[in-house]
Amino acid sequence: MHVVCSLFDASSCLASLGRELPRQTACVIKRNKQKKRNKLMAEAVVGFVIQKLGDLLWQEGSNLHEVEDQVEWLKRELGRMQCFLKDADAKKNKGNDERVKHWVTEMRNLAFEAEDIIDNFMDLKLRRSLGYEAEDVIDTSMDLNHRGILGNIRDIFKSNVSKRCKIGMDIDGIKDKLQELSESRKLYGIDIGETTGTTSHFRSQHVIPILPQLNDDIDMVGFDDEKKKIVQELVDINNTNRSVISIVGMGGLGKTTLAKSIYNDLEVKKSFDIFAWVIISQQYTILEILKGILSEKSETSSEDIIQTLSVKVFEKLQKGKYLVVLDDVWKADLWNELLKVFPNVNNGSRVIITTRNLNVAKIAYPTIQPHELRLLNEKESKELFLCKVFPRQDIKTCCPTYLVEYAHQLVQRCGGLPLALVVLGGLISTKAHTQDAWRKVVESMKGQFVEGGDRCLEILALSYNDLTYFLKLCFLYFGCFREDMNIPAKTLIRLWSAEGFLPTKNDKKIEEFGFDCLEELAQRCLIQVTMREYDDSSKYCRIHDLLRDMCISEAKENKFLEIYQNDTINCATIANAARRLIIFNEIEILNYSKANLKGLFYGHVNLCLSFRTLKGQLGKFKLLRVLCLNTDDMPEFPTEIKSLIHLRYLEFFGHNWKEVPSLIGHLRNLQTFIVDGGCFEKISDSLWTTGNLRHVDLSMSRGADPPNMGNDVLKNLQTLQGVKAGSWIGNTLPKLTNLCELSIFGVFNDHAGALFSSLQNLGCLAFFFTEGHKTPLDNIITAFSNQHCLKKLYLSGSLNRKQLPHNDVFPQQLVELRLIYSGLEQDPMATLEKLPCLKYLHLFNAYTGKKMICSATGFPQLVSLEIVFLHKLEEWTIEVNSMSCLKSLMIDCCQRLKTIPKGLNNVRLDQLKLTSMPKQFRTRVEENSGEDWYKIQHVPNISIIPQDKETAEEIDEEIA
Repeated sequence: MHVVCSLFDASSCLASLGRELPRQTACVIKRNKQKKRNKLMAEAVVGFVIQKLGDLLWQEGSNLHEVEDQVEWLKRELGRMQCFLKDADAKKNKGNDERVKHWVTEMRNLAFEAEDIIDNFMDLKLRRSLGYEAEDVIDTSMDLNHRGILGNIRDIFKSNVSKRCKIGMDIDGIKDKLQELSESRKLYGIDIGETTGTTSHFRSQHVIPILPQLNDDIDMVGFDDEKKKIVQELVDINNTNRSVISIVGMGGLGKTTLAKSIYNDLEVKKSFDIFAWVIISQQYTILEILKGILSEKSETSSEDIIQTLSVKVFEKLQKGKYLVVLDDVWKADLWNELLKVFPNVNNGSRVIITTRNLNVAKIAYPTIQPHELRLLNEKESKELFLCKVFPRQDIKTCCPTYLVEYAHQLVQRCGGLPLALVVLGGLISTKAHTQDAWRKVVESMKGQFVEGGDRCLEILALSYNDLTYFLKLCFLYFGCFREDMNIPAKTLIRLWSAEGFLPTKNDKKIEEFGFDCLEELAQRCLIQVTMREYDDSSKYCRIHDLLRDMCISEAKENKFLEIYQNDTINCATIANAARRLIIFNEIEILNYSKANLKGLFYGHVNLCLSFRTLKGQLGKFKLLRVLCLNTDDMPEFPTEIKSLIHLRYLEFFGHNWKEVPSLIGHLRNLQTFIVDGGCFEKISDSLWTTGNLRHVDLSMSRGADPPNMGNDVLKNLQTLQGVKAGSWIGNTLPKLTNLCELSIFGVFNDHAGALFSSLQNLGCLAFFFTEGHKTPLDNIITAFSNQHCLKKLYLSGSLNRKQLPHNDVFPQQLVELRLIYSGLEQDPMATLEKLPCLKYLHLFNAYTGKKMICSATGFPQLVSLEIVFLHKLEEWTIEVNSMSCLKSLMIDCCQRLKTIPKGLNNVRLDQLKLTSMPKQFRTRVEENSGEDWYKIQHVPNISIIPQDKETAEEIDEEIA
C-alpha cells in the first residue's frame, strides 16, 4: 500500500509539475518583452522538458489509474503549451538588460532541474522493469547470509519508497522556486514580453531546396586582382626556387575561398605535378599534417612513425613540381617545424599559407610580400549578398525595386566582411520577398554592431536566433566536433536522434527529417555541405571556425556542453554543470562528479586517449544518452556500461577487446551501436534483443561468428554493417523489412539461395555490399530486378557465369556500382552502359578480357569512372557520344593497356588521373610531345603518378 501511495504521490507531483511549469512560464513570458539572446535557448530547454514530460505521462498513464483524469487533462494542456512555447521561441531579442539575463539564466537552470527530476523518475521506472533495483541498493560486499533475504528485500522496499518520495519533494522545490522566480520578476520590474519576431518556421520538405551556391569560384567576389597576382607568382618560370606565398586576413575575410579558387585554377593545375591541401587550425599535430600531405589513413602517434612519414613526404614531393596549401596556420613556428619535409630542388615548387597572423607569413618567407586581403567595397558587398539571397539569378535584375533600399541597409551593416554577407544573405534567403519581412530583419539589427570581428559575430548571432528551438539544439551540437572536421552527416543525424532533438513526423522517418534540418542549416549558411551523396543529400559537412567559436560560446553559456581540459575550472563546483562533456586531449583525472551528464565524447578519430582516465567513472553517469570512446588501451568491454540503461548512441574506436558481452542487452534504449578499429571474435546474441536498434556497424569484424538473432524481429533496424554470413540470412533477414543499408562478408555458395530469396523482401534497401568467394553473385543482381530503392551496389567476389546478367534484370534506379574481383571474361561495358541512372562506376580487377568498348550514346548519366587492376586489358575504345556527362576518369595499374582510350578526346573531362601505369604509356601522354597528348590536352586537371617499387611488387603478385 505504501508503495502504491508513494508512486501515486510522485506521479501526482509530476502531473502537477506538468501543469505548473508551463503555466507559470506562460504567465511570465506572455506579459513582458524579451531582451536577451539566450532567452530563446531557455525557452527551447523548457519546451524540450515539457515534451519529455508529456511523453512520460502518456507512456505511464495506463498504469497510474489514480491520476488518469490529470493525465488526460495534461495531454490537452500540453498541446497548448507546446504551441505557446514554439511561438515564444519565435520572438526576437533586443536590449541589454542584465536583470533579464540573470532571470533567464535562473529559469534555464530551473528547467534543467526539472529535466533531471523527470529523467530520474524514468530511470527509476526503467530499472524497476528490468529488475535492477537490488543492484542499486545492495553493496556487492554485503554479507547476504548474515542479513538474510528478508532484510535485503526490506532495504530495496525502503530505497524505492525513499526515491519516490524524494521525487515528490524535488517537485515541491521546483514549484517553490517557480513561485519565487515569478515574484522576483514583478519585484524588480523585469520585462520579458511579446514582440514581433523574425524567426521563420522550419520548412519540412520532401525535396531538397534550392540552396545558395557554395561553390568557391561562384562565391568569390572582390578578389579577382589578388588571384591574378598569386597565380602569376605560382607559375612564374623565372623563379625556380621553392617559394612560400602567404594570404593574410582576419577571420571571415575569405582567405580559404581565395586559396581554393587558386588551387583549382586551370593554369595552376597544368603547372604542377603534385598537389596537397592540409587544414592546420589551432590544434594540430605534425603527424596529422604529414598524413594530410600523403593522404594516408593509418592511425598512430609514435615518434618513429613521424620520422618515417617525414621521409615519405620528402620522397613524394621530390618526384615532381609540387603545390601544397597549408590552410589556417596559427602558430608562427609551424613552418620551421615542417621546413625539412619540403625539398628545394629548383623546379619552381610552391607552398601557399593562409593565416590570420602576419608574423606567420613573415617568418615563413620574409622576402615575398604577403597578400593582405581587404574588406569588400559597397558594390562588391552587394554582389556577394545578392548571390546568396537570389542564387542562380542575374545579380543586376534579381532584387525587386521595392527591396533595394532594405538590401542596401543590410549590406551596410555587414561592413564589407564576406562571411557576414554570406550568413546574412543565407538568412534573408529564407524570408519572403516582401517589404515587411525584410524590414523586420533590418529593425532587429539596429544599434547592435561594433567594429571589427564583433560585427560578424553579431550577424552570426542574428542568424542563430532566427532558428526554431530544435534547430538551435541541432546547431549547437556542432560544438561537439573538433575544429575543421569533415563531419559525416549520418553520424550527426544519429546523434540528434539519440538526444531527442528531432520532432517526429508521421509521414517520414526521423533520419529524413534530420537531413531536412541539415539542409536548412546549410541554406542559412551556418554550415557548409562539403560533399554530397549520389541523390544530392548531404554526405559530409563542416562549420566555419568563427561560427564554431560562436556555437561553443553559446553552448557553454547555456550549459549545453563543456570542453574539458586539465586547466578547466572544476566542473563539480558549478551548480548546473554542462549536459555534455567533450575531451579531446589527454588528462590525468576526470574531475567531474555531476551525475546528470547526457553526452560524453572522449578522444576523436585521429587521437585515441588512454582509457585509464575513465576507468571506474562511467557508472556514475547513469543518465547518459550518448557515449563516444576513442581509446587504444581498453582491454575489455567496460562492464560499467551495463548500468547506463538510457544510452541511445554508443560508439567505440580503437579498442583491444575480443568480445561484445551479454551485458549489451541491458541497453534497452540503444539506437546506434558502432564498433570500429577492433577485431573481436564474439558478439553476444543479446545485442539483437534490443528492440530500439536502428543502426549497427560492426566494422567488418571478420573473426566474429554470424549473428544469432533468434525469433526477435528488429522492426526499427535500418543499418546493418559488417556482419558475417550465416543461417540468419534465411531465417531473420527477410523480416528486417526496414533495412536501408546492409553489408555482409563471408558469403559462400551455401548462402546464395537464401540470400537471393531474402533480398527480394527488402523493399527499402538503398545500399548493399557483399563479399564472397565462388558465389553466384549474378543471382544477387537479379534479386533486385524489381526493387526501386536500391541506389548503391558493391559486389566483391567472382561471378559464376563469368559475365554480367542482361541489363534488364539490373535494378534500373542504380546510381553507383562497384565490381571487385568479379572474374568477368566478357566485356562488362556492353551491359553497364545501358543502365539509365548509373553515375559512378568502379571496376577493380573485375574483367580479364583484352578489349573494352564503350558504345555511342552509352552511359548517358555516368559522372565518374575508375578502372583499376585490369591486368589483361590492352585496348579500350570510346565511341563518339559515349559517356557524354563524364567528369572524372581514373586509370590505375592497367599494365598492358598500350594507349589512352581511343575517342577520349571527345569526352569533356574535368579531371584525369593516371596512376602506376607503365613507362611506355606515360611517354605517350607527355605534354606536347607524346603521341596521345592530343587526346587529353583539353582536360584541365591531369594527374600522372608513376608507380613506386612497392606498387610494382603488388602488381606482379596480382598478375601472378
